[in-house]
Amino acid sequence: MQKILPLLRDPASKTSFHLEGDHLISENGQKYPIINGLPRLLTPTKTAEEEKVRQMMQKFYEQFTFPGYDGIDSPGILMDKAGKSGFGKWVDEAISPFATVLEVGCGTGQMTNFLGLTQTRTVIGVDQSIASLTLGKGFRDRFGLHNVHFLQGNIFAMPIKENSMDVVICSGVLHHTPDPKGGYLELLKLVKPASPEQGRRGGKILIGLYNTYARIPLGIRKMIFTSTGNAFSSLDAHMRRKDVDQSKKEIWFVDQYKNPHENWHSVDEVLGWFDQSNVKYLSGVPDIAGKIPGEEAGMKLFEEHPRGSAFTHVLKQLGWMFTIGREGGLFVMIGEKK
Repeated sequence: MQKILPLLRDPASKTSFHLEGDHLISENGQKYPIINGLPRLLTPTKTAEEEKVRQMMQKFYEQFTFPGYDGIDSPGILMDKAGKSGFGKWVDEAISPFATVLEVGCGTGQMTNFLGLTQTRTVIGVDQSIASLTLGKGFRDRFGLHNVHFLQGNIFAMPIKENSMDVVICSGVLHHTPDPKGGYLELLKLVKPASPEQGRRGGKILIGLYNTYARIPLGIRKMIFTSTGNAFSSLDAHMRRKDVDQSKKEIWFVDQYKNPHENWHSVDEVLGWFDQSNVKYLSGVPDIAGKIPGEEAGMKLFEEHPRGSAFTHVLKQLGWMFTIGREGGLFVMIGEKK
């Protein structure tokens, strides 16, 4: 905890902390407990309506920890999983081994722990679900990942200092909040800006969201499941997989089809967020307008890719209905803070 103390702030007063026993104490005297090694830095969202949604989602993920750790009992298996997914491997390759990385909405912390296998990094995972964080911390403790840290916190009142992170990752989370764009803007504040005088590029932000087009097949399946009492759950490709434990399939099904709140987003919408907040588009997963030379062995996420046109984006997203649509319709956009 002492190592990351300079990166933390009181989410209410935005002042620095000092550590005193099992409490973090801010400059104005506010105390936050550290219980079972997890700092409890969760504070309410700014409005009553948004807080109602946040509490609803917290309750959901306290009950259904996602993703589960069944079958992942070593760093080697975690690495193998990341390699098979592609995306985890590309993220690891793109991020400097000396970076300070924040994953927001880390859930059970599989990505946080995976990136922390490079022990010269400082990796922080923040989530509102103690049940999920406990699983992530348990894996971290079993394998001595001393550079990995887990905190309880709120996207709209982050316990992290502004302009302090080399990389911020938030995938599969913002679309479950009452204000996805507002959440993105809050997270962007935490990313280091570029420093031309020092020859330093800006920090990176990775945002994963449900796609408006790719989510349509799942929406249709959801209507079928709802009307038939889940009698045809095998219509979901993930539920038919032979390489996934049954318990993880059940968690997937609940997360995808029983989640109490979600939004869908398009490529051009997120590009608009980037443009309005002085962020340079770097890449998308899947790509939104074509790859760049040298990507035969995997995507280079932090290199600038073709941006394409609105028409190209529509065609790409229609195609995603038959590709990523089978696995939930999540797409990722990566930008660089200017």
